[in-house]
Amino acid sequence: MNAQAASGKPLLSVQDLKIRIQIDNGEMKAVDGVDFEIKKGKTLGLVGESGCGKSLTSRAILSINPKECETSGRIVYHSDSEKALNELNLLSLKPNSKQIRSIRGRKIAMIFQEPMTAFSPMYTIGNQIMEAILIHRTKDKKEAKQIALEMLGKVGISDQEKRFDQFPHEFSGGMRQRAMISMALSCNPELLIADEPTTALDVTIQAQVLELMKQLQVEFGMAILLVTHDLGIIAEMCDEVAVMYLGKIVEQATVHDIFYNPKHPYTKGLLQSMPRMGGSRHKRLESIEGTVPMPVNMPPMCGFYDRCKERIAGVCNMQTVPQTRISDNHTVRCFLYQDEGGDSGHG
Repeated sequence: MNAQAASGKPLLSVQDLKIRIQIDNGEMKAVDGVDFEIKKGKTLGLVGESGCGKSLTSRAILSINPKECETSGRIVYHSDSEKALNELNLLSLKPNSKQIRSIRGRKIAMIFQEPMTAFSPMYTIGNQIMEAILIHRTKDKKEAKQIALEMLGKVGISDQEKRFDQFPHEFSGGMRQRAMISMALSCNPELLIADEPTTALDVTIQAQVLELMKQLQVEFGMAILLVTHDLGIIAEMCDEVAVMYLGKIVEQATVHDIFYNPKHPYTKGLLQSMPRMGGSRHKRLESIEGTVPMPVNMPPMCGFYDRCKERIAGVCNMQTVPQTRISDNHTVRCFLYQDEGGDSGHG
């Protein structure tokens, strides 16, 4: 057992993360007081509809959000491999500082939703994978190339010598995604952030990429933050799940509890909208009525109020919703459960 596991510390803890964006109409609360922990070697799924703040949250960890994002809170990184990085608040580092650049790619790596935006069309795939290795692992170009070729092989790309010298446009979508995974893992990161890693892929390639990520997680012992709106992927990949809506985490629990004991009306709505094996072909899928409101100049209330079938008028639309602890590993932000929780508070 490593020192980190023995001490019970998470690899990364996000505390009261807030991201504000000033627009013409006022202040947009894109991320509004998010808290979660990622344990070493485990996978946390961050799930929710488009526009709920998932990608901004994940990118804040590496300080790669646009300049107009005003970010506050704490993102504490607990590295057990380097004492200098232990208990480090990543938000205290300047986005272009040497220290945060030594962490990006080396300690915390990211797979982006669209590989064509992650790879430069001007350089070969091999050149771009080698670049990260030369910065973080070795100055020897021969050794760096060997590591890059090995990583291409690990992600299932055959004829690595030929592929090494090809450009991104010469790869299919699935192969670009594999190459991006090989680049992200080339420095053996402790945490891999995967932002919608299979959105652009067909189901066969998607299954292969997910299986590959699971195999490499076991091999490298890394933690994964999986950002997605696909509950099928969450069920297959994750140990814990944080459900996000309108910039807040409305429910967080083990993957078993999210699927078999969901509490928040939004979580229930997401699950009911999933197609099921053996279900009637003629039965319409459930849907969550209405649309996600813009988080601009919103009064203190539940952001899901207008779409919720279980709303309590005069309560849910009148005050900020506190976080209630259902059990040790299950929290929910909903007035329906205030009497259930032993530990209720504004989280």
